Amino acid sequence: MNGNLWYEVARQRGADRQRDARQAGEARQARAAARERRARDRAQESPVVPAIPDYAHEMFAELRDGVPAPRHEAGNGRQTPAGR
Repeated sequence: MNGNLWYEVARQRGADRQRDARQAGEARQARAAARERRARDRAQESPVVPAIPDYAHEMFAELRDGVPAPRHEAGNGRQTPAGR
């Protein structure tokens, strides 16, 4: 077989590998950019809520001396609440 033909085949394969590597790199960059956009969008969508309320005394207004106030259950007389 002709030596020039082998050289051309090898050169074409090398060019193909370089093209494939360049396309793979561009695809990685595009995926990374898309991931970054999605993360940024998710961060903007999340609500900002304080972990600890500023007015804890309002949350625990029903507590008197550290003991919860008794529940007022509306009973119609026919059913007895469990545990009594």
